[in-house]
Amino acid sequence: MNRSVPLLILLNCSYLLIGGGCRMAAPIHAWAPPQLESAVGKRVALAGVQGPSELTGGLQRQLLIQAPDDPGRRVTIVSTGDILALASNKDRNDTRLTNKIQLVSAVEEVPNDLAFASIARNQDVDYVLRGEVILKRNLSMHRGVDPGTLSVSWRLTGMDAEHPGGGKPIILDLESARELYPELAYVSDPNEVLTLAMVRETLRLITPSVDRHRITLEIPYLLPGSAKVRRGNRAAREGRWGEAETLWAEAWKWNPTQIAALHNLALAAAAGQDFSRAKKLARKAIRFQPSELHKQTLVWIELKQRAYHQAFLLPDPPEGWFVTDSTAEEITSAATGEN
Repeated sequence: MNRSVPLLILLNCSYLLIGGGCRMAAPIHAWAPPQLESAVGKRVALAGVQGPSELTGGLQRQLLIQAPDDPGRRVTIVSTGDILALASNKDRNDTRLTNKIQLVSAVEEVPNDLAFASIARNQDVDYVLRGEVILKRNLSMHRGVDPGTLSVSWRLTGMDAEHPGGGKPIILDLESARELYPELAYVSDPNEVLTLAMVRETLRLITPSVDRHRITLEIPYLLPGSAKVRRGNRAAREGRWGEAETLWAEAWKWNPTQIAALHNLALAAAAGQDFSRAKKLARKAIRFQPSELHKQTLVWIELKQRAYHQAFLLPDPPEGWFVTDSTAEEITSAATGEN
């Protein structure tokens, strides 16, 4: 083995340190706002899912069961039957209201939007959610259902003009479902995998959700404290952000020239949702070393802070926005890419 190769890599990294340092990727989770409208703290009437019963039945049950109940994401999802029962003030077997609604419906067993919305509004419902399974037009396929794919078109209708709602299709196959939700790899039934993944993706339309990102950490060499920073990097890469933050803080405290530790500390603060501190650290890293990585990290942190504030309907932070504004957010995100 040529012993000069590791030495060459080490010298290369020490040279790069002046302009930004060697780098490695690590996973980080950040909140994302609802994709349509926030229904947090609201009542949502599930007006049904149109399609083959073998798909829609489980989908509707799981949506009612898995509605988030944790603080900051709580949403109440009620079924059509519950709304009709409350409206009639009788037991759920009373079909008079159901017949009244379906009388003006264009599709059998699917409540008419206007008729159902009128009743839902009187029951303090804020939104009506309706889905339709998108079937492939292939006569050789049983009822047009692809056993390896589930596609549902969702429509969210607000009960007032201020919150009109919107629509969005969601298309999942087994591979993408398990990639998005690795824990579903242990579920053997393909229909169950697709149903559970579809429910989670559907809830992202109306509630805040967590996205997994890959961010860039700096890897220092030769400078004092470098070994401790690299230990912190390994911890962060394994998802142990608290341990990583402690190691980077110690490296920065005792080695003021360790700018990589300062940069990585900014990302640790963002991982803990302390975005104001994260931006302060990122700006300090830029002052010491205005590399492209440090600038991109500041932009990435502020974009994630914006998403966090939007997800939970928070006011602007006291320090304001340094590098983004509401009109340039998408442009900035596209220009910088995923940090």
